[in-house]
Amino acid sequence: MKDLKKLTDVTAKDVTALFTSMEKALHKKVDDTRDAYFGFIFPISLDDFRGVCSVFQLNTDTANQLLKVGRTFSSFTKVGRGPGTLTNHIYGASILTLRGRDLNTGLGEVNNKTLAEYVAKNEHIVMDIAEIRSTWFGKMYFPAQAFANAISVFGGKVSPEAIYELASKYGYSAMATKRQTVRGDFGIAVWLMLLGTV
Repeated sequence: MKDLKKLTDVTAKDVTALFTSMEKALHKKVDDTRDAYFGFIFPISLDDFRGVCSVFQLNTDTANQLLKVGRTFSSFTKVGRGPGTLTNHIYGASILTLRGRDLNTGLGEVNNKTLAEYVAKNEHIVMDIAEIRSTWFGKMYFPAQAFANAISVFGGKVSPEAIYELASKYGYSAMATKRQTVRGDFGIAVWLMLLGTV
């Protein structure tokens, strides 16, 4: 297995090179992620972006370049409102690939057994990101299947039941009749943590 780069070591030049050399593959994964979330698109506000970059300890130049290039790359544009909008989908695919992981198999080590282990090991990252994303995502509950789908886009194999059980352990789950749901801030935080650390 090739050596993985730490996000703290990623440079602004790495970001530029990624979006130049892998534009088509990144667009496909971003589209696949949107489909995994049943068509929903999750813009990331500037404050949330800065907060999540801080959790992953991206240096300022790297974060600024990711924001700039990510907006230009984004195909999600608000009509009549300028450049594209950076989304969670773009951010997640980028941090996985910037570390040297493959877009198709980067989360291949994530399964029902290892998921809880990764979360326990990186609980501070999950909780910090969940808090940062709580202003918007903390008000929404998604089917656990959505987060299982999003992990599978990058090669993981996790059941919705495993996601729901984990969310329940941390107090981020709810039932809607018989549907198992997970609060958005926790689900997104777990997903980003996996992409940024596995």
